[in-house]
Amino acid sequence: MGGAGAVGIAGLAGCLGGDDDSDSADDADSSDDASTDGDLADSLVVQVVGGHYIDSYQEEVFSGFEEEYGVDVEVHQISDQFDGYTQIQTGQSDADVSITSANTLYMGANQDVWEPIDTSALENYDSLLETFENPIYDAGSEVHGIPTVYGTVGMAYNRDELGELDSWEACWDEANDGRITMQGTDFVRVFTTALYLGMDPNDIQVDDSYEDGIEQIWDSVREQQDLVSNYWTTGDEHVRMYSEGEAYVGEAWGGRIKAAVEDGHDHLDYVVPQEGAYSWSDNWVMVSGIDDATRRTAMAYFDYLLSEDVIVPLAEALGYPPATDATSDVIEDLYDYDPSGGERLTFLEPGYEDEHSDEWSEEWESIQSA
Repeated sequence: MGGAGAVGIAGLAGCLGGDDDSDSADDADSSDDASTDGDLADSLVVQVVGGHYIDSYQEEVFSGFEEEYGVDVEVHQISDQFDGYTQIQTGQSDADVSITSANTLYMGANQDVWEPIDTSALENYDSLLETFENPIYDAGSEVHGIPTVYGTVGMAYNRDELGELDSWEACWDEANDGRITMQGTDFVRVFTTALYLGMDPNDIQVDDSYEDGIEQIWDSVREQQDLVSNYWTTGDEHVRMYSEGEAYVGEAWGGRIKAAVEDGHDHLDYVVPQEGAYSWSDNWVMVSGIDDATRRTAMAYFDYLLSEDVIVPLAEALGYPPATDATSDVIEDLYDYDPSGGERLTFLEPGYEDEHSDEWSEEWESIQSA
């Protein structure tokens, strides 16, 4: 699904630019005022990934926004968030707003691809969980993205064999020798191991020394390697290992494990461990250079999207918890849901990863080939 082809009804909105005046912020607080005074754009062009995402947004968000605000929302479909970012950077997209990952949010904020957001003009911004308010993956002091839903790389386990678990310690427990599986990606190996050891994955150190801290992490990775049956690289691979009883405990994607349980593998469970887990979020951004009316339209969309009546059914449809304090029985049953209110969600700072990525990749390859 590579091009930016129009997909009918739809659309998402992005961010508020820093050059907005107080009148436009006031307009954004009220859909009625903004619409009847002609302060919104007639249309909003958005980029969103296809498949389940377009279907969920179209059913739960887009048509309602069009009806409430009188704006024609046009969706341009992208294959993934890096595809969308490249299209905007190279002038192949006329999108006003786009969905982003942490990496594309960070890159665009650094390269002035996204406009800053005046969050004080968003009535519902305060509904975001604290960890999502100007998160670590949004570069600089200004806000450039509005998080909507999140997911995790947490811990799956065989409840019948191991009982209830809540700590990464199980993945280093010699009692589970040969029944542990972990994701075979260098930065995830560093990230989860740092959490297990009580370090900040975005500021690795022991006694103020990065060298001592990363050495301790790699030593722990080597120690764990002797217990690991396999390092997985795909969703299908790790679901098969857990479902067939080949693995009892290890890293996993919450949504995939929940689907496996629903398919009858009810011996499985999933937790965001007490030490925290690698987390990600979808974020909506506004492309730099859009006009004032479009900017106000994006603002109106943000408040609409963050409202509880909208984000709850959207999160339920997507199968990922919302980045706000809104909840429901369905949301609390999602495996990625963090009952601590976001305290166990831990995000990677893309700049920190970029700084160390070559070094981490080289060391991880060396460990695997040893």
